[in-house]
Amino acid sequence: MVTIKDVAQDAGVSTATVSRVLNKDAKVSDEKRKAVNTSIARLKYRLYPAARSLKMGKSKTIGVIAPELSNYFFMFLCECVEKVLRQAGYSMILCCSNDSVEVEKKRLDYLAGQFVDGIIAIPVSPVYSHFKRVHKDIPLVLVDRNFSGLSTDCVLVDNSGGSREAVSALITDGFRRIAFIGGDADSMTSHERFDGYSQALHKAGCEVDDNLVVQTGMNLEGGYKAMDSMLSLPLPPDAYFCVNLMVTLGAAKRVMEESESVQKKIVFAAFDDVYYSSLISWCRYFVAQPMQDIGTKAAELMIERICNPEREYCEIRLPTTLIRR
Repeated sequence: MVTIKDVAQDAGVSTATVSRVLNKDAKVSDEKRKAVNTSIARLKYRLYPAARSLKMGKSKTIGVIAPELSNYFFMFLCECVEKVLRQAGYSMILCCSNDSVEVEKKRLDYLAGQFVDGIIAIPVSPVYSHFKRVHKDIPLVLVDRNFSGLSTDCVLVDNSGGSREAVSALITDGFRRIAFIGGDADSMTSHERFDGYSQALHKAGCEVDDNLVVQTGMNLEGGYKAMDSMLSLPLPPDAYFCVNLMVTLGAAKRVMEESESVQKKIVFAAFDDVYYSSLISWCRYFVAQPMQDIGTKAAELMIERICNPEREYCEIRLPTTLIRR
């Protein structure tokens, strides 16, 4: 393997000069810079980022952990994060936790082993001991969910307000028996959206009917199961509030198995709005999250934390927008 010493010897300069050329130091003369670059090309010298990171104490990489890679919402967030990081000179390592705490722990350990400068994570559960352990040494920014027992930077949205506005819109349209489908009792996001759902019903003088609340998970399968159980009731709900995009897709898949007469009676309101949302014909209202702002703010908070480790932790809560189809 060609080393920096080999390049210096071939170019007839010191290793310090070679280092200055590699770091684009303007103080190096054009003659020496040309000699070094010629030797680098001739010897096919390669600069290994990992070795450089160990020496410099910075890797210029940020780890990102998402619960699902098949979820458009998470992938769009990651794209927005990557754009900001790239513009700031950072690379991104993307990992998937597969909605598993155990896998999440392994991904955190892996990223720590890669000497990342920080980690941006979308947690999968209220369990946070593994995040607390890593957070002692590595800057951490949480997205979409946070932990009350862990002080860190985070970017959230107004989950309660968004769901309250959507359910209120259904009530204004004349619906009273509105189901809450999908969700997870242990999920902060799901809990806040259920609060908004409950607030809207109480404000309209409607009671929360436990028979119309089915928390089967935040994924496509959970949405399918929840919708299946609702359609099996002797008296199905008037309308449905879906906790997120994947649940909405799962519920829609189940509705497609019904006759046209049943399908005509289905009305959804759902959290999340993406480019193909209009194809879900049963969904009358969508709660749009500012996805670009979420990803951008998360990346900016990470860069700020790296540059200023002593600043106070910051929680950003972004508003949602109700869209009628």
